[in-house]
Amino acid sequence: MRRVRLLRRQRGQALVEFALVAVVFIILVIGMIDVGRAVWNYNALAEATREGTRYAIVHGSLSTDPSGPGSSHYTAPSTDTKVKGTVQQFATGLDPSQLTVQAQWLDGDNKSGSRVKVTSGYSFRPVLNFFGTVSFSMSSSSTMNIAN
Repeated sequence: MRRVRLLRRQRGQALVEFALVAVVFIILVIGMIDVGRAVWNYNALAEATREGTRYAIVHGSLSTDPSGPGSSHYTAPSTDTKVKGTVQQFATGLDPSQLTVQAQWLDGDNKSGSRVKVTSGYSFRPVLNFFGTVSFSMSSSSTMNIAN
């Protein structure tokens, strides 16, 4: 009889220990998934920014559909709808409402050899959110010379 009671107490103890460890383990796993998502989102943002800059440099003043100063897509000082659309197109998996894009023609024109800088920002919201609506801002920029 004594042995049965001792065995039941040990089973109860193991269940309590498992419950405590399982909660910590699940939080750690979800935290690692969040870190992975953040890295993936930053990588997607950086790649989309590079693609937006590439679009701007191949659509210089000699292009049939130029971007930047003098084009119909450009609104001074830092908005070009075609460049922004390209960044949004390549920002796969990112929420477009959390994405900001600025394009600057650093030399003031879109002629061959001039520099273009595209800066993108994104607000990342983790799954594990103990403090309400926490978000982290990430940004990426890319500067290249216009090719044509």
